[in-house]
Amino acid sequence: MTQTSTQTRMRMFHLLRAGGAAAVLVVCLATLAVLTAPHVRGIGFFPALRFAVVAPACLLVSVTAAFLYPLLVARSSRPRLTLAAVLVGLALCVMGGMAVWGPEGLAVAAAPALLGVAVVVSWLVPRFVDSSRRSRVGTVALLALGVLETVGVVRAVSSERASPVRELAGAGSRFVTLPSGARVHYVEEGQGETLLFLHGNPAWSYQWRELIRGLRGSYRCIALDYPGFGLSEAPAGFGFTPREESLVVEEFVEQLQLRDVTLVMQDWGGPIGLGFAGRRPELVKRVVLGSTWAWPTSTREPRGIFSVIAGGPVGEFLQLNFNGFASFGLQNGVVRQLPSGVLETYLRPFVPLERRGIAAFYPGQITAATAYFQEVEAALPRLADKEALLFWAHLDQGFPRSDTERFEKAFPKHRTVGLPNANHFFFEDTAEQVVAEVRAFMRP
Repeated sequence: MTQTSTQTRMRMFHLLRAGGAAAVLVVCLATLAVLTAPHVRGIGFFPALRFAVVAPACLLVSVTAAFLYPLLVARSSRPRLTLAAVLVGLALCVMGGMAVWGPEGLAVAAAPALLGVAVVVSWLVPRFVDSSRRSRVGTVALLALGVLETVGVVRAVSSERASPVRELAGAGSRFVTLPSGARVHYVEEGQGETLLFLHGNPAWSYQWRELIRGLRGSYRCIALDYPGFGLSEAPAGFGFTPREESLVVEEFVEQLQLRDVTLVMQDWGGPIGLGFAGRRPELVKRVVLGSTWAWPTSTREPRGIFSVIAGGPVGEFLQLNFNGFASFGLQNGVVRQLPSGVLETYLRPFVPLERRGIAAFYPGQITAATAYFQEVEAALPRLADKEALLFWAHLDQGFPRSDTERFEKAFPKHRTVGLPNANHFFFEDTAEQVVAEVRAFMRP
């Protein structure tokens, strides 16, 4: 091997290393730019800007710039400025393509990341290429961060693999298109008095399968998915706010002509269902509540702190790129270990990139939808004559005993059942007990 050949190989290796090192920092910048660009958390996020796409794109641009820079040095008196002009021009071309062929708003959402990457790459790459000194600490830090980013890309890509959501529709599945345009999926089994099950987040009607199995022999059990959740589809222009979901529940009840309904509610099912009940108390006969609430939440209390974190950039990043919030919430909200098949079915509606955002949107609504929660709380006196069955899951830190006590005051004709070994998804930990309590509650 000649000396010239050896030098060429070493030079190429140096350029690859310089581009890769710059890319590690550029990926961080691009990710922050995507997350901090103004948008509605979760549902306003464009899948085209996810980490699995942004990170490889940043690596490609940085490495290409590292090889381009020496050529510009040989041909331009101001190579760094020329490199910056080339990269900014490329960013503008990409933005133009997004504006023409991409969905509305994509170019604007991508602009901070594209222009930021162009400027930073044109600044970083020449420094890495021209530098002959390497800090051991800096090299180790870049290598560690690079490995972390690589693992992140692999995990992000693997989280996108799943069978079609439509395969989740079972024997009891039905669909109804409401006058508003929402196509609502629901499960209906059994006959008798109507139990209407309203799910939380991150979940869908599947969460009620054990209770339906235990109660369908005596009652008409109906569990729906809100638009954006499970297998339901939202109409054009739907905002996915809890008020809109509550109005869909009301529309659903009217469409199916349900009367004397017993509402079974958990997590977001509470404010969504009680909002409907407060508007239409004549349609509701009883309520069953657990791990839920119906009033505004301060950002200073635990549930509000959770709202700020999980409903902010961190929660959105984990959910949109890894389906992380949905997975974490389910695995940490159940005491027992869910069978892998059950967990996979729970999570599958949140796997499609265009449907992940709803799980990231709703944590923020805990504190953002204050006006709606004020309406729900103000209407609770209209339900004071309803019988209520209250479940208190002792291990659910998000809904302490104080929430149950507020419901006890709101519903004087109540029975409270403590569940010392149950967490947020209490029906997963204590299905048989919950079924027995609901049966006893329903008897005249």
